[in-house]
Amino acid sequence: MANTVDNTDSPRARNSDIAWTAVCAGYAIALLGTLAVGGGGILFAAKGMWWVAVWGTVSLFFGAMVTGFLARTAEPLNGAFIAVFYFGTVAFAIFVGEFLAVLPDPLPGLPRGDSTFFFVWPLAQLASGTLGAAVGGWLYARRRGSAAE
Repeated sequence: MANTVDNTDSPRARNSDIAWTAVCAGYAIALLGTLAVGGGGILFAAKGMWWVAVWGTVSLFFGAMVTGFLARTAEPLNGAFIAVFYFGTVAFAIFVGEFLAVLPDPLPGLPRGDSTFFFVWPLAQLASGTLGAAVGGWLYARRRGSAAE
């Protein structure tokens, strides 16, 4: 039988800087949070994508925070990967929804050709992902530090 030793805190135990398992978990949390809160009727009830964007950014922050906690590090690169994967998924969904003509206008009151929403939202996603991962790693370090006392 193989000798099983927990070397997760050892610097030699890591093969890369990215905690892919934690990134996948955070990505899933971000998508499920967006679908549960933002996509669960708000998209069509509010007649705009504004609330989906807000709740998606909030769920992305919490998904990245879980990632930082699971990865046991405040490495913002983990959150940046979540933000990039999330953006790709959302952009694909928006293009498909626009092609099928099932999505409402992005922001009520703005002209249809206004791209400010689609410029600012990815920046908010990137900030939310990196900050969330850093906060999650900080919370893990703080929890671990208080347990050692």
